[in-house]
Amino acid sequence: MALSARRYAQALFLIAEEKGDQEQWLADLELLADSSRNSDFIAFIDSPKIENVKKIEVIKEAFSKSVSEMALNFVSLLATRNSVASLPNIADAFQELVDSEKGVERAEIVSAVKLTDAQERDIVGKLARMVGKELSVTTYVDESILGGYLARVGDRLVDGSVKTQLENMRRELIRGA
Repeated sequence: MALSARRYAQALFLIAEEKGDQEQWLADLELLADSSRNSDFIAFIDSPKIENVKKIEVIKEAFSKSVSEMALNFVSLLATRNSVASLPNIADAFQELVDSEKGVERAEIVSAVKLTDAQERDIVGKLARMVGKELSVTTYVDESILGGYLARVGDRLVDGSVKTQLENMRRELIRGA
């Protein structure tokens, strides 16, 4: 994640903490981040050829009814710096700060097939005991791992994938031969 995204998120977090509106900022940033995934919107808003006044007009027209005044000002600032494309990273960094404040650790689980609710609960329970914190979990499917799962919690990686197990067996066979 870009350093500037983390700095923006930290500044917004301090503002939100001071005013007690972290949840509003989370909602606003998520909406703005979703909008910034539209390539046509980003091409226009982050273009150095478009005048800042026009960019801000478009932003206000698009978002004035859906986000707070502070969030409008923030995205307008990003537009003047041709940095609106960084909104998803800023939103992610802000979410991490809020989670950290609440004592929640973010986790990602990647499996070869979609996990059942019971499987996900089992894995999440094991991971939560491992780190001693409540987890906010995102799951993904990646068929290339063949079976099992990979889990990342903070800087820890739990690799229970069949692909890695097969690679380990192959290395053992080569070493033993």
